[in-house]
Amino acid sequence: MKIETLPVAVLFAPDCYSKFKIWGMLRGLMLVAIFLLLAGVTFATDQTLTPTLHFGSLQLTAEQPTLLTVYFHNETGDALQQVLPESLSLRVQAEDGSTTLVTAVEVEASSLLSVAVGEFQKKDYRIVFPASYQGIVEVLLVEHPKTALLLNLSHKQETVESAEDTPEQQPDAEIYPTRDSLFSLYQPYSINLSSYEPMYFLIGTDPGKSKLQLSFKYRLFNPSGSLSHQYNWLRGLYFAYTQTSFWDLSSDSAPFEDTSYKPELFLLSSNWTSRPKWMQGFFIQSGIQHESNGRGVEFSRSTNAFYIKPTMIFFDAASDLGLQLSPKLSAYFNNDDETNPDLADYRGHVELELKFGKADGFVSTTQLRLAKRGASVQTDLSYPISKLLKNNFDLFFQIQYTNARAESLINYRERDHALRLGFAIVR
Repeated sequence: MKIETLPVAVLFAPDCYSKFKIWGMLRGLMLVAIFLLLAGVTFATDQTLTPTLHFGSLQLTAEQPTLLTVYFHNETGDALQQVLPESLSLRVQAEDGSTTLVTAVEVEASSLLSVAVGEFQKKDYRIVFPASYQGIVEVLLVEHPKTALLLNLSHKQETVESAEDTPEQQPDAEIYPTRDSLFSLYQPYSINLSSYEPMYFLIGTDPGKSKLQLSFKYRLFNPSGSLSHQYNWLRGLYFAYTQTSFWDLSSDSAPFEDTSYKPELFLLSSNWTSRPKWMQGFFIQSGIQHESNGRGVEFSRSTNAFYIKPTMIFFDAASDLGLQLSPKLSAYFNNDDETNPDLADYRGHVELELKFGKADGFVSTTQLRLAKRGASVQTDLSYPISKLLKNNFDLFFQIQYTNARAESLINYRERDHALRLGFAIVR
């Protein structure tokens, strides 16, 4: 099967943006981003403090404010002056593989501190672990995977703590120093919400082929509830929603040429314990997905699909290098017989996703689809901007190349070629 090549395009060609006002601003932002990426290597060496987590006890109580002390070590060759962060994002992972993010907030604000070579500064944070995570859990800072440690969480009513283990009570203003830390008390189910597919905003070298994607998933059943204990598979039942918009920034009104709305219900297994020892992860995901573009008459497109998607993960802790292989088999049903009855001939039933890279560095993701009307490929390369700007900007710089049929539903029979640059928050 032949994949057509991408025609040569002139990046930022004047005729691409002279038609509308907004492109001039976006073009400037892209130039600044590219400059930062090119120049970042020279001015943003790894001059940051290295954190270490410390809890007063490794046996803690969920739903109760807990004191977390973080030691920030200067392991560089120069004295550093920094303001310690007011909040930290920690990932909590249970034995069944389910994960959530928890925010630790500062007890007292800190000013600019000077940390000499080989020394450290410590700072206290308060954190509340959700009740749904009990037993042995792994906790680590999202930006620093090597901070991982194991904790034993118990239910609030099951443990009577001594005065030594209970953090000193503080006024409400100090326990909840930010609005989100207080607001989270009224949103107990938000811990079930997490990212799903990549989320990004990419501008095409041809601005008429720009692209925006948002995606999330929601775990439907409480993993510590009675039903989840009786039927373990319920812990992996999710509702997901992904929205992909194709944005024509070359027109005066900058319309969305097409948008795909993709609600989904799927079941995700925990990490298989019977996997080979040389494989760090093996998961199976299966579900049903609806996709439509929300338009009417001759522009209406819709389809449904059952799918199964095993995922194999290989990870080397010494180098932080990881490899993910995810083949996907799909069976379509109830295609719109009026406007896209032959969509499967262009989308195909077989897809392979390959992801390779470092958790804190470059990651390459390639998706290959095989179909009756020809193969399609999409390749993404991303890099954390925070690495270039001393952890000050939490976004990824992303480049995407697409050579595919049925990338969007509106013109699914046509082959699209696109080179896009932009930013991602999930890659």
